[in-house]
Amino acid sequence: MKRILENAKPNGEEHRGRDAGRPGERRTNAVPTQALPKLMLLVSVVPRAKADLYLTLIQGFSVNLQLSLAAEGTASGETLRLLGLSDAEKAVIFSVIRQDIAEEALRYLEEKFRTLKNGKGIAFTVPMSSVIGVAVYRFLSNSGKGGVR
Repeated sequence: MKRILENAKPNGEEHRGRDAGRPGERRTNAVPTQALPKLMLLVSVVPRAKADLYLTLIQGFSVNLQLSLAAEGTASGETLRLLGLSDAEKAVIFSVIRQDIAEEALRYLEEKFRTLKNGKGIAFTVPMSSVIGVAVYRFLSNSGKGGVR
C-alpha cells in the first residue's frame, strides 16, 4: 500500500517514471501530424472477361485491397446491342485508394474503357469517412511507419 501512495499524484494519476515525459505532455503512438490523405472506395464495373486485367491496372495505383464480385446486367439483348455492349456478364471491383491518387486512376480507367476492345466499363469513387486503427489505415493507404509513401 505504501508503494502505491508514493507513486500517486495529488490529482489521482499515477507517476509514470522516467519515460513519462514532461508534466502535462501526452505520449501516444499517433500517426505523424502531417496531413494524411483521405481514403476513397473506387468502384469499377467492367466486363467479367477483363476483370483480371482491370484488377492489375488498378493495383498499379498503390492499391493494397481489392474485392472483385461477379455480376450480371439486367438489360435485354436488344438494349445491349443498341448501347454497343458485348454481354451482360460483369465484374464489380471495389478498391480502396488514396484520395490524392483517385482522380488520376479514374482518368486512366476512362482511357482504358475507350481504347480496350470489349473493355467498356464505368468507375466512380465514394469517400470513406473513417478507418479503425492506425495499422489498418497504413495498410489501406499503402503507408509505411514513416508516413505516406
